[in-house]
Amino acid sequence: GTMAGIAAIGGHSLMPAQQLHGPGRHLQILDHTVHRIDAQRKPNGEQENEMVVSNLRHFTLKVGVLDPNQGIGREADLPLKAELLYENGQLVEQLATCEPLLVGKTEVTAMQGSALFKLRITSLSSHRDKQRFRIRISPQDTTLLLREPGLSVVTTPMKCVTKLTHRSSTGSKTEQMDENDGEDGDDSAGGGSESKKRKREDLETILDSQAQQIERLQRTSVDMLEQLRYLKQVLSDALVAMGADDVKVTEMPAESSQ
Repeated sequence: GTMAGIAAIGGHSLMPAQQLHGPGRHLQILDHTVHRIDAQRKPNGEQENEMVVSNLRHFTLKVGVLDPNQGIGREADLPLKAELLYENGQLVEQLATCEPLLVGKTEVTAMQGSALFKLRITSLSSHRDKQRFRIRISPQDTTLLLREPGLSVVTTPMKCVTKLTHRSSTGSKTEQMDENDGEDGDDSAGGGSESKKRKREDLETILDSQAQQIERLQRTSVDMLEQLRYLKQVLSDALVAMGADDVKVTEMPAESSQ
């Protein structure tokens, strides 16, 4: 069967109603669209809906600015930013890769009371001790939070995987593949060409991001060579100034030796 595509969650179904407290305006999540929702049991036996996104695809997040004086919408535009947190509220730390943790439209100005973010999380839950992620939306001008502490809102936690597998009736096989970010989680029945197309898109996305990383690394190495040349110049000037003209600074290797 084909995948149910996009599971759109209205801001209220999975989120406790936000209590408006504190002075000034407040942010509220109006819509949080994810790639899949898994029903699962928590250790205490309670049923929980877990939101799942793929690190290869964007999801959308719509945020409203509530003004207690005027309801939704205020004339003034409000520049907002999105940041990646762990489920426990800590900021996710950048690993050694150059790729940012969140890509897409991470800075959006709310106009007429709402802002639509289109985001992709690059970090995988399986690489972060299986922790889930939240997005925090807050003003680009952080000093606003001192006066209006309600201008910050976080989403329900999401698990981030590579491959969005189809759910089987038992769920165990596909769950396993998700945890390992499985190589091939597509059902063999029917969706052959569809899955090939999706694999090609996935590969293109990965290649794209690798090409950008290579370009960044090349730029970085060129910058480092420039800095080394500059340091060599400073050093030799200093030696000359100290009257140590006879000391030769060894030549830098040619740039082509990369």
